[in-house]
Amino acid sequence: MGLFSKKPAACTVCKKEITHKHRPKKEWGLEYPLCTDCYMRTLEQYYSGTYKQKCTVCGIEQKITDLWEPRWQWETNGLLCKKCFDKKEEDFNQKKEFCGVCGTRLGFFRYNPKSDWKIDGQICRKCWDEQKQSRR
Repeated sequence: MGLFSKKPAACTVCKKEITHKHRPKKEWGLEYPLCTDCYMRTLEQYYSGTYKQKCTVCGIEQKITDLWEPRWQWETNGLLCKKCFDKKEEDFNQKKEFCGVCGTRLGFFRYNPKSDWKIDGQICRKCWDEQKQSRR
């Protein structure tokens, strides 16, 4: 009942009752809590390079050492295979460098479209003015 009470819980992997709970790393994709045996087994697989995980985009299962961590701007949870990472990187650079409406190369001044315009990426001034005029 106190602040530091230790209530027994069940391991999410082996369903064994435990008193000491281990928190898995977020890359493992496992639920909290883990028993000591499951935690140590997963930790060993992860660092030895035999732990396998699925790509969050295409779902292909690969060793965790062959997967790539996405950029924080992509708002993607999980790891990506090399092919999906390269596609995301190319798409991200395309949206960053070119107008989302007309496709011209963006200069120093870039405009972020309003959310109700439903435009993906940044836009140039000419397209910003056209969108603003058409929404009146």
